[in-house]
Amino acid sequence: MDNSDSRIVFDEKLKIEVLTLIGMIENLPPHFHDYYELGYIESGNRRVICQGKEYTAEKGDLLLFNPNDNHTCLELKKGLLDFRCFHITTERMEELVLECIGYSICPYFEPQIVHQSDLIPQIKELIDLIENGSYCDLQKEELLYMIIGDLVAGHAQSLECEQMEISDSIERACGYIEKHYAANISLCDLSSFTGFSKYHFIRMFTKEKGISPYRYIECIKMTEAKKLLKAGEDLSNITYQLGFSSQSHFTNFFKKYARVTPKQYSKLYNEIGRAHV
Repeated sequence: MDNSDSRIVFDEKLKIEVLTLIGMIENLPPHFHDYYELGYIESGNRRVICQGKEYTAEKGDLLLFNPNDNHTCLELKKGLLDFRCFHITTERMEELVLECIGYSICPYFEPQIVHQSDLIPQIKELIDLIENGSYCDLQKEELLYMIIGDLVAGHAQSLECEQMEISDSIERACGYIEKHYAANISLCDLSSFTGFSKYHFIRMFTKEKGISPYRYIECIKMTEAKKLLKAGEDLSNITYQLGFSSQSHFTNFFKKYARVTPKQYSKLYNEIGRAHV
C-alpha cells in the first residue's frame, strides 16, 4: 500500500516551484528536467546516480541537479524517503544570479551532492514559508537571494550557459525526437535517420546524452505535458497530443516523474490564473 504524500506549490512573487515528497519508497527512473532542481533529504537515504557519477545521499545532504542533468534515485536499503526541493527555470536563475553577482550567467552546480550542507536550514525555512502561504515577501526574497548567492559562490563550476557538445548524428536524432515525440518512434526510424545500426545507435546515444533514447522521449513528453497543463489544456486533449493510448496511461506516466497527478499539477496553475482575474 502506498502511503506516500506529495505537495507542489508555486510562489508567484519568487517565481519558483516547491515540491515536497513524504514517505516515498519507490525508485525514480533515469530522467532530466529543463530547469534547476535544488533540494535536500529530510529523512531517509538513497543511492543517486547523476551524469554517470554515483553518490550516497542521506539526511541533511543537498542535491543540486542542473538543467539536462540525467539522474536517478534508487533505494539504498528498506526505508521511506522525505525530500523537499524547489524548481527554478534557467531564465529565473539568470535573473537571481544577476541580482547576486551583478551580471547574468547560467551557473552549473557541482558536485551534485553536497554532504551535510550548511544551507539546509535556510532552504528548509524558505520552503516552509512558501508552503505555509507566507505573505512576507521581504523575508522570502532575502532567503532566496542568500541561498542562490552562496550556491554560486561555493558550487558553481562554470559561469556560462553551455550546451554539451554532441555528435551531429545524435544531435539530429534529438531534433527528430523533439519534433515527433508524439508519434510511435521506432529504433529503426532513429538508427536509419542517423546512419547507425540499432545497437550502435543505442550505445552512442546513451554515451552522449547519459540516458537511453526511450527515456529521452519520456522526458520530452514530460516537459510538454507540464507546459500544456500550465496552459489549462484539457486532460483528454493532452493525452491525445502526446500520443498516449488513454488518460489513465498518461496519468500513471506523469505521476511517475512529477510525483503528483496531472489534475493536481493543473489545479495549482489554474488557481494562480484565477487569482489574476
